[in-house]
Amino acid sequence: MTDSSSRKIVDSANKYNDFETRFYEWEDGMSSAGFKLELPQRHFEEFDWGVTGYNFGRVIGGVLTVSEHDIDRQYGNLFAMPDHIVIFIVIIGGMDCQCFGKRFQLKQGDILIQDMSQPIKIHVFPGDLRPRLCTYQYIIMPKHSLHFNVDIASLHGKTIPASSPVNIILRNHFGTMVQVFDQMTEQEVLSTGEGAASVFLQTLHLVAGKKVEQPFAHSARLERICMFIENNLAQAINVEQLCKDFAISRSSLYRLFEPLGGIAQFIRSRRLLLAKRLLRASSMSDQSLATIAHQCGLELSALRRYFQEVYGATPSEMRTLFQKANTGHDIIDATHVNWVSSL
Repeated sequence: MTDSSSRKIVDSANKYNDFETRFYEWEDGMSSAGFKLELPQRHFEEFDWGVTGYNFGRVIGGVLTVSEHDIDRQYGNLFAMPDHIVIFIVIIGGMDCQCFGKRFQLKQGDILIQDMSQPIKIHVFPGDLRPRLCTYQYIIMPKHSLHFNVDIASLHGKTIPASSPVNIILRNHFGTMVQVFDQMTEQEVLSTGEGAASVFLQTLHLVAGKKVEQPFAHSARLERICMFIENNLAQAINVEQLCKDFAISRSSLYRLFEPLGGIAQFIRSRRLLLAKRLLRASSMSDQSLATIAHQCGLELSALRRYFQEVYGATPSEMRTLFQKANTGHDIIDATHVNWVSSL
């Protein structure tokens, strides 16, 4: 059966004696989706939560039960996990959302799609029955699974109503995965994750309306610039040249990237994430750190400094961690942050 120590997390507030620890543990889990947790003073004493998380390899998901609260993804925490998509499915209670200047509400059974590099505010409120708790499911997938066939940014804040056939298929599929998880072998869990990723991605294609045959050809200017940066990380990326190539003024370019922390921060973040992927790749195991830094458009000294600042480890230490995990000599701790970062 499944190795629950590495692929399943069961945690709840009642494991922790004091409020500060209960709050911190919940906040730490929410950070895996780039969220900052906000809790009104009046809810401090009664704050309660429970989570069961599942790692299906290509897909991470789970069930959350929690007191009324607010979650916010804004400038300061957009880069916690920017390379992922998260789907919320409301089970009990509802969500009041603010996204791109619009306010809308989700009720039982509705689905919310989010680009984890985009800001959003969500007030999660409970159902009418006691104890007054909210319950929702979550699904997290890496953006690269989409192969850029979908305009990802355009899906941010999209909802799928409970009555939609696509919603029903997605909800039932994920609900079955969770229900039978403990009865599956390790290989069955991973195979189920592969299949589920295809189902969920096709769902996103349907919600988007159509596939984009020419990557980003019909996307917003921000998406096209991001794609250009992604394809040229090994090269020097000059703001003046970006402005010329995309017919945009410097001030407009800065405004465009302001929600993502700024153009310089975005480029650095993409380079670090590329370096992280290269360090994980077995095909790059014989390449020096200097070579990897060069492929990411960085000096080796800058790569080391940025890794220490962002990940709290050197590139060498992270490479060793990945190598141990790949050979089975060590298991990355089962936390949502570790799971998502390894997708």
